[in-house]
Amino acid sequence: MSVLILALAIILAVMSLAQKNTVPAVIAFVMMMFLLGIYYIVMGEKLLGLFQIFVYTGGIVVLTLFGVTVVGSKFPKFTLRPWAVSIVTLVLIGLMIVPFLLPEMPYQGKAIPLKDQVKIFTDFYAEVAIFMSVVAASILYGSIRMLHTLKHGKE
Repeated sequence: MSVLILALAIILAVMSLAQKNTVPAVIAFVMMMFLLGIYYIVMGEKLLGLFQIFVYTGGIVVLTLFGVTVVGSKFPKFTLRPWAVSIVTLVLIGLMIVPFLLPEMPYQGKAIPLKDQVKIFTDFYAEVAIFMSVVAASILYGSIRMLHTLKHGKE
């Protein structure tokens, strides 16, 4: 069941990226985000699933539609950029390799002594937080760059 939900979510994600019209792309995006929320609920993470459905499916989609109405939905003419394709490919391969490079959690399934809790947090979660902040900064830069391109293409 969960594999089917994830497969549908991936198909909808590809559909939302491949659509040329804005409204069908946003509808596919909404359905993908909703299915991810259902997936979290099926996996036993009810709170995370509800946050996914309410915050991301509702709020992010409204922000996306607001951005599209402000900026417009006319995209620049597509040109193949081999360097961009290679960079995206390297980033995706890197994102698939990173989970195998992360250190194993000590005390997995056991109570953590109070004196070791801070050390575990700084050793494990700080590395993940730094990595995720770099990824988020890259996505933010790409989004701002895309909006800049769209704005100048509209004028």
